[in-house]
Amino acid sequence: MPRGAAVVYPKDAGQILAFADIFPGARVVEAGVGSGSLSSFLLRAIGDQGMLHSYERREDFAEIAQANVERYFGGPHPAWQLTVGDLQDNLSDTEVDRVVLDMLAPWECLEAVSKALVPGGILCCYVATTTQLARTVESIREIGSFNEPTAWESMVRNWHIEGLAVRPDHRMIGHTGFLLTARRLADGVEPPMRRRRPAKGAYGEDYSGPNADAGAAR
Repeated sequence: MPRGAAVVYPKDAGQILAFADIFPGARVVEAGVGSGSLSSFLLRAIGDQGMLHSYERREDFAEIAQANVERYFGGPHPAWQLTVGDLQDNLSDTEVDRVVLDMLAPWECLEAVSKALVPGGILCCYVATTTQLARTVESIREIGSFNEPTAWESMVRNWHIEGLAVRPDHRMIGHTGFLLTARRLADGVEPPMRRRRPAKGAYGEDYSGPNADAGAAR
C-alpha cells in the first residue's frame, strides 16, 4: 500500500472495530486518514448502507488515501465521503454513532465530537505518545459529557514453530500506539465520580482506621 503516513496495523484496526463497536450501517466520522488503511477497515465493517465521513488536513495524504481505498474496493465506495479540512470546522449539524480520531491533537476536536455524537455513541482515539494520551484523557474528563475513558495498548508476539524449536519469534510488533475509548452520555447525565486515593496523613498522624495506609504506596 503506497503511504504518506503511518499505516494502522491490523492489531490496532481490529481493536478499534471491536471496542468502538463499529456495526453494519453505522454512521462513522474519522479524522486523520493518513494512507487510508483504517478507512478501508471501517468501510468493510459498516457496509454499503453505512456512512463514513473522513477528514484529512493534508491534501497530499487525502489523495494517497483515496487512491488506496479505491484500489482496495475496485472503485469509489458508496458509503465514503472524504473531506480535506479540519473536522471541528465541518462537523456542525451532524449526528453520528461513532467517531474515530487518529491525529496529533485529538483534544482540539472534542467539543465538536461531543455535539455530534448521539447519546451512547462511542469516541475512539488512537495516539502515539504518553503525553498525547494523558492530555486527551484529561480533556475528555473536563468536557463532562463522556463516561470515564478507558486506555490501553497491545503488543503482538509471533511464535517460531519448527520441529523442536518452538519459541517466541525474535521480532515482534511492539508499541504502535495507544487506544482509548469513551462513551457519550445523554444530556443532563453527570459522569461518574472518580475515586482518588487520599494523600498520606490526610486523616491525621494518629489515625489507624480504614485507608490509614492508602497513601503509603504512592
